Amino acid sequence: QAIFAGISMLLSCSIVMEMKPEASKALVIFLLGSLFVLLVTYAFASVADTWYTVGSGQFQMVSLDTAGMMLFVMCPVIILHLRFLDKYGDSIASKSTMLKEYLQSTGVLSDGDMYGGDIISFSLVMTLAMITSVGVPLLNALSPVGGYLFSRAYTHGQPNTKKVAMCVNFSDLPKNAEKRIHILNSLEKKKADGQTTVVLNTFVTLEDLKQFPTELKSMAEKGHAIALVPSEFQGTFCGLSLFQGNKATRENESARHEYSKTFGKEPSWLFSKSADNIGRHPSLLRGASDLGMKVAYWSTLVQLTGDCLTSDQKRLISGDCTNKNGGSIIYVTFEQGVSSSNISNLLGEVVDVLDGFNIESLSDVAKDDARMILK
Repeated sequence: QAIFAGISMLLSCSIVMEMKPEASKALVIFLLGSLFVLLVTYAFASVADTWYTVGSGQFQMVSLDTAGMMLFVMCPVIILHLRFLDKYGDSIASKSTMLKEYLQSTGVLSDGDMYGGDIISFSLVMTLAMITSVGVPLLNALSPVGGYLFSRAYTHGQPNTKKVAMCVNFSDLPKNAEKRIHILNSLEKKKADGQTTVVLNTFVTLEDLKQFPTELKSMAEKGHAIALVPSEFQGTFCGLSLFQGNKATRENESARHEYSKTFGKEPSWLFSKSADNIGRHPSLLRGASDLGMKVAYWSTLVQLTGDCLTSDQKRLISGDCTNKNGGSIIYVTFEQGVSSSNISNLLGEVVDVLDGFNIESLSDVAKDDARMILK
């Protein structure tokens, strides 16, 4: 999607410049404005990441504080700049005019609008368009700004709580009831002190709710948490989900209704996957917020393919959880073909790596009204 959008932007700017060269100024103004917004957003995202903000509320609060500090610095700079131009502007203008005339006389700079001016404008427009087309998807991949703006989003929970959330897709678990029960029982044996079980946050689609209501209800009765995840649409042109927002929102409403019918309560969480997934569409995020659901992103991704965890995966899980002393949302995925026995062993190894942490539900890890008590 990012490549498609970037190429479209570059081609659009190129066509406009070829057909209407006089529109270059308007394009430059538009692209400079988008560049300014992009840079400011990068600043907000980097500050929020440094401060380890929890949820949309804290992100917006940190962004407001950052904007205030930027104005505190920028206002004196603007005043000094105007004062500098007032004092030295005429001298600089005369010298720049002399430099321009010299460059034109030597042939370095053409004095014809057809060549010099348009070539410079075209290069500037294409450079700005390239920066925007690359910067926007990069920002979306590094920071869920859209989630913070359109929903109550969480990339992690509160730190210093010794609580983490372990999440899996229901589609990754065995469809055979006995094998799935064996996995849940093996997790129950690894429960920590004071826990009824190791809570497994399971993400289900509308199709899962319709096909396996009894199995999902049994998992919930065992103390595991069930959350929604958007379905992946098949046959989308070039993988584009840009125009699938309304469809995804309607399906999410249907999934919410099916969830309520199965469990007798409203769903609390919607999981958003990668940046190229329909789960990050603004319409879907806004719809989830209107339905009273919070949006969860993962802070630690563990992709399992073999029959045991690698040393790098163990180091990744342990390092992320130990660094913040809790609050991590660990998303565990399995490659197709992994046997049920291996899934049980792999989940058990993940739990062993998390020794010393309580594996809780998303609602217990990411709270809106958490008390700020360091442990």
